[in-house]
Amino acid sequence: MITALMAGGAFATSANAEAVLTMHIEEQTSWVQNFNPFDLGGRRQSTMDFIYEPLVIFNPDDGGKPVFRLATDFKFSDDMTSITYTMRPDVKWSDGQPLTSADVKYTLDLMLKNPALDTAGVGETIASVETPSPAEVVIHLKGVNSQFPESISDLAVVPEHIWKDVSDPVAFKNEKPVGSGPMTEIRRFTPQVYEQCRNPNYWDAASLHVDCLKLPQIAGNDQMLALLPEGNLDWIGSFLPEIDKTFVALDPEHNGYWQPPAETVAFQMNLKSSDEAKKEAFDDINFRRAFSLAMDRTAMVDIASFGYPKVNLHASGLPPRFEAWRNPEAEGAKDEWMTFDVEKANTLLDEAGYAKGDDGMRKTKSGKPLAFTIIIPNGWTDWIDTAQIAAEGLRAAGLNTSVATPEYEQWQKQLLEGSFDVAFQSRADGSTPFRGYYQSMSTAFAGRITTAPSRYSNPKLDALFDAYRKVTTDEEHKKLFNDIQVIVADDLPMVPIFNGPTWFQYSTKRFTGWVTDKEPVMNPENHDNNRMRLVHLLRLKPVE
Repeated sequence: MITALMAGGAFATSANAEAVLTMHIEEQTSWVQNFNPFDLGGRRQSTMDFIYEPLVIFNPDDGGKPVFRLATDFKFSDDMTSITYTMRPDVKWSDGQPLTSADVKYTLDLMLKNPALDTAGVGETIASVETPSPAEVVIHLKGVNSQFPESISDLAVVPEHIWKDVSDPVAFKNEKPVGSGPMTEIRRFTPQVYEQCRNPNYWDAASLHVDCLKLPQIAGNDQMLALLPEGNLDWIGSFLPEIDKTFVALDPEHNGYWQPPAETVAFQMNLKSSDEAKKEAFDDINFRRAFSLAMDRTAMVDIASFGYPKVNLHASGLPPRFEAWRNPEAEGAKDEWMTFDVEKANTLLDEAGYAKGDDGMRKTKSGKPLAFTIIIPNGWTDWIDTAQIAAEGLRAAGLNTSVATPEYEQWQKQLLEGSFDVAFQSRADGSTPFRGYYQSMSTAFAGRITTAPSRYSNPKLDALFDAYRKVTTDEEHKKLFNDIQVIVADDLPMVPIFNGPTWFQYSTKRFTGWVTDKEPVMNPENHDNNRMRLVHLLRLKPVE
């Protein structure tokens, strides 16, 4: 792989040289050519944004301001039950065919007819779609939903003239995609590296100064550290221990990073496990509280993660960036379970009826043997070390805990299928805290992104989520979110650990225009959950 990087990663200096940006956005042991935007578990993470451009993006770091892409405007009807999008004129697909409102309608109808393709929650919110003209899409909603425009930013509009002939859109690998984004052409694809190049018909070509993205296969953090001395990576989204030594010091003139606190990372238990013992334990609030008490969050941050994250000691899990939304009534005594106190965890489990056997390991209240596994993607060394610290604390509380490290795609598949015991994962935030809570704790959202139930479900919380989407003022939103925080803090459906940093490292050797702490205008990450990465790409220019 180092050979592959060196062969094409170095930026040529001739006037006619291509501007090739080498980036790292996901860990895999081998690339699989899959650019199906509807395949959450299998698609390459360069599919969204770079191949399929959103209608509109919302920038959380600019007060949620819309950044219009395929659409130039949207407007709710007076009764808030429909929304009209105005399409950007003269946009073409990468094969030269016109992109119109018909493609948007086709995509939405495809998702409505095939729930397995519904990555944007359209089945939950959309009643019907009409196209009064090639430039207009009218989406009729099932009810008032003030959050709809932001939720639809995850929509990948696909070309009707291509997908109408796809017999099985779920299994379709879409190896040679026809898209609308800046980087649609798959010029080279091997298990070790692939190149994704400029869309010949990109509508915003004047803003695009990168000719190709090169994505070398990197299996994990250790392999990344071995490659860094070669100096061939431009845009990185990785955990780099002792980053000033392992990255910046390699080329102080060009290497930099910006890693502000980001989304909440938490342990999620499979509350609907098919294993009766696990289900009995995970569904018990006393067990979840004892689990939380066994977490040495300080060690997880300082030792496993080299101090990059920020410890989260609130049962509500509210990220620090949403301080203005914090409800004091969801804190105080409700946060007592967020301290590290193995003795208290043992006492709580004893009192709750989880008796220890001869081996010192606990059984469920009904006497069933209890053992569970925490899953972390292979190669994610900081998270693996965090899980090991968690397992150590849990074993000290008499809980038979192990850690497994499946490949990322298998890990993702287990989450989607509900075939796991405990997972450590982050949740994507939006311009307000609502999105992160809704996507991680809403019954309706879980039903559309998973094939088997595994998550927390609470009718009272679902009712608050529905009410939140039906109101329109900041005051009403904050009042409802206050109630959401109280329920979450009381029930502890997930066990918050810390707020992970934004994983962003860059080199100015070949490209300039990077977003940094000196100009913090957007989330700078290149990961799949950040739509603003498209705008970041369009800022970059090759060094002359």
